[in-house]
Amino acid sequence: MGLSRRSGGPCRGFTLIEVLLALAIFALAVPILAATYLNILEGLESVKTDREFEQEVRWAREQVLRQSDLAEVEKGGEVRTPGGATVRWSAEVVPGAVADLFTVALRVEFESGEKKARETQERLTVLRPSWSEPVERGKLFEAAKQRIEEDRRRRGLKTERRT
Repeated sequence: MGLSRRSGGPCRGFTLIEVLLALAIFALAVPILAATYLNILEGLESVKTDREFEQEVRWAREQVLRQSDLAEVEKGGEVRTPGGATVRWSAEVVPGAVADLFTVALRVEFESGEKKARETQERLTVLRPSWSEPVERGKLFEAAKQRIEEDRRRRGLKTERRT
């Protein structure tokens, strides 16, 4: 039972100071909770956008790796996603010192309506016999063969002759 005041009955309710203190605590907590909620929503949207971007980069990489025609790879491409974003990709292909081995500089740009454009660049090393010119391939094979024979001579090993 509560303490009694003038009339001898129990005390009911809150004092004015208790009510003001509760309102002050609530007034301080609401903006903090609202800001936290907004940060969580922004974080979730950022993760969603990052996931979409990574999927589009993976798609562009697959387009390069599937292509058997070098001219098609170097031409690049553009596609609209179901979400309305535009994905552009381009590739610069440089032949390596080893036959059929190429270095691909892949550039992917992801542009969504209200969001700023994002882009990434990757360097891939791929083995693609279909991209090689037959004459160049022969020269590279011959150069590799000479390097191997020279290395064997330097080590003192006999070179094998196939007939």
